[in-house]
This record gives sequence, structure tokens and C-alpha cells, in this order.
Amino acid sequence: MERPLPPARALRAAAILVRDGSLDRIADSRALLILQSGLLLAMTATVATRFWQDNDWAGAALVGATAAVWAPEVRRRRMRAWWFVYVAGIFVYTLLRAIADETGIPIRTGYAISGDRFLFFGSEPVQWLQARFFSTTRISPLDIFAVQVHWSFFVAPHVAAVFIYLRHRAQFPRYTIAVVGTMYLGLLLFFLVPTTPPWLAGQQGGLSGVYRVMDFVGGRVNSGTYQSFYASLAEPNSVAAMPSIHMGVTFAMYLWAREARPRLAWVLLAYSGVMAFSLVYLAEHYVLDLLAGMALATVCHLAARRWLPAVAPAPG
Repeated sequence: MERPLPPARALRAAAILVRDGSLDRIADSRALLILQSGLLLAMTATVATRFWQDNDWAGAALVGATAAVWAPEVRRRRMRAWWFVYVAGIFVYTLLRAIADETGIPIRTGYAISGDRFLFFGSEPVQWLQARFFSTTRISPLDIFAVQVHWSFFVAPHVAAVFIYLRHRAQFPRYTIAVVGTMYLGLLLFFLVPTTPPWLAGQQGGLSGVYRVMDFVGGRVNSGTYQSFYASLAEPNSVAAMPSIHMGVTFAMYLWAREARPRLAWVLLAYSGVMAFSLVYLAEHYVLDLLAGMALATVCHLAARRWLPAVAPAPG
């Protein structure tokens, strides 16, 4: 059995690898690119299942392995290293979001309801919308449409990320920081101010006549798929209402397009409006949650504009 190199010799060997370009050749290899892509896909697949919940060790192991494999890209500041920031950032966010309600901080409800009533002169928007448009005895086209808009959040930002990387690559770091940054600022509030969403407040008697429309639509259209989807993405933390990450990320997409693709911006502004209506109508969020999400997205967007021009990733 070969004896391990002493620390001094190991450092000299590493220095030789750097000097003769061996690490750069490794970083440029197709096999490494395949491994890097595979680990990011593994993160994506893990988030979409209960595996990460049932195996606590798996999340940490996957993050460690992915960070090690992506280290050459990060060291060289290549553009594709931002995919590691984007995917791994969202993955770690998902892991931390699941435990944000386990700090012992009291879960709050009243302030959000009071805030909405202040904004709307004593009326609660969720109650108002559901009283006029929702029925517990039948599923309407509006119900299905609103749920589809809500679920589109799990696809649209990532489609936008691919589009930006392919067509506006120089803007990809800014988009990444805007989206991932919004999630992490929101995560901080999840830990500090765990808040009951309207549908849960309705179940607990704090907001009469309010229902989770998604349960009616998902349970009747495809119960098995809905339960699996809900268990993997929503069940770990049902009190992450403040702020609305759905609204924040959607608005971040609009803010990016307003500068980089003005013609597309109007479409994304309309999408943001439809998303806002759907989140309130479905009783997933208060209007106060939406405003907070938009504010965080604006902060991250401005920060990316301010600081990222000084960071110029190498092509690749």
C-alpha cells in the first residue's frame, strides 16, 4: 500500500498541477462537465421528491459533492459556474426552508390580516374574492386557471434562466443573484416571522369562509400527483407565508426584462399581475406577503445592478 504524501510534498505537487495547467485541463474535460451537470440534475430531482426529507444526510452529501466538482469552474470564474450558484443555491434554500418553522418562534397570523384590512379599508381581499368567485361544491375554470398559474412558478423562472443564459449570457449573473437573493432574504423572514397563510388561518378559525382552493382542484383532478407534489414542496413548512417567494421571483423576472428585454417586460408584468391575483384568490398569500416579496426582489435586483458589473466571469 502506498503511503500518503507528507503535507509539504502534497502542497508542492498541487503547485505543480496548477503551474503546468493540469487543473485547467481537468476543468475543460467533457467528463467533468457531464459530472457537474449530473449533480445539478440530481439536486433538481431530489427537490421534486420526498427523498431529501426522508434522508437528512443526502442533502448535505449532495451539496458537498457538487461544491467539490464545481470548484474548478468557480476558481476560474467561468460563466457556467453561475449555474452552480443558481441550482445549488435553490437546493440549499429548499433544505433550510423546511426547518424554518422549527425555531420555537411563535407562529403569527393576526398582523398579516390586519395589514390587508388596513390596505383595503377594512376588507380582507382573500375573503372578498372567495365569497364572490369560489364554491366548495364545484370547480370552476377560474379555479383551474389560478392553480395552473400558481404551479407555473415551479417552471417559469428556470425556463427564463435557460433563455437568459443562451440569449443574454452576460446578464445571467444578475438574474441569478436577483432570483436566489430574493429567496434567501425571504428565508430570513421565514425564520424570524413564521406566518400562517390565509388558507391555514381559515382552517384555524381566524379567517372565516376562506379555503385552500388548490386542495379542491388538485384533489379532484389528480389526487395522487397532487399529494406527491404537495408533500415534496409544501408540506415541510406550511407557515412560510411571509414573504411570498412566488411573487418575489416572478417580479424579479419582470425587473430583469424591464432593462434587458423591454418588449418582453410587458408580458412578464402581466404574468406578475396574474400571479398576484391567483395567490390571493387561492388563499396562499395575503396582499401584504406579495408586497414584501416584491420589495425583496427590488432590493436584490438593485444590488445585482450595483455590484455585479465589477465581477466579470470568464466565458464558458
